[in-house]
Amino acid sequence: MRLQHEKRHATTVIATAALSAHRFVGYNGAHASATAGGGADSQGVSETAAHVGAAVAVVTGYSYLVEASAAIADNAFVKPAADGSGRAVVGSITDHCGRALAAATAAGQLIEVEILKHVHP
Repeated sequence: MRLQHEKRHATTVIATAALSAHRFVGYNGAHASATAGGGADSQGVSETAAHVGAAVAVVTGYSYLVEASAAIADNAFVKPAADGSGRAVVGSITDHCGRALAAATAAGQLIEVEILKHVHP
C-alpha cells in the first residue's frame, strides 16, 4: 500500500496535552473529540508528536495521513474518535471533519483523509 498526502496549508499549535502524530487536533491544542464541540473541534491533523507546551504543525488544507481507530471504507466521512485519541472513526454527512481517500481494514493503519471543516448535527 502506498501512503500519500497533499499538504497545502498548516498552522502551528501549542500542545496543551501530549499529542500523537497523524491524529486530529482541536483548536484547544489537544486531540480533537467528536463529542465535545467548540475548542475540541478538529482544526487539522498533527504532523508529528508533541509534548505539553511544544509547538506542532497541524495540517489544515487538502489532505494528510490519519491513524484509523477501526476499519473505515474508502470515501467514508470521518470524524475524531469519541475516546479523545484523535484517531479517525466513521462519521456521517452531518457529523464529520474529513473524508477517507483510502480504506483502512483495521485500527492503527494510516489512511489519507481529505480535511474538511468540522460539522456537527
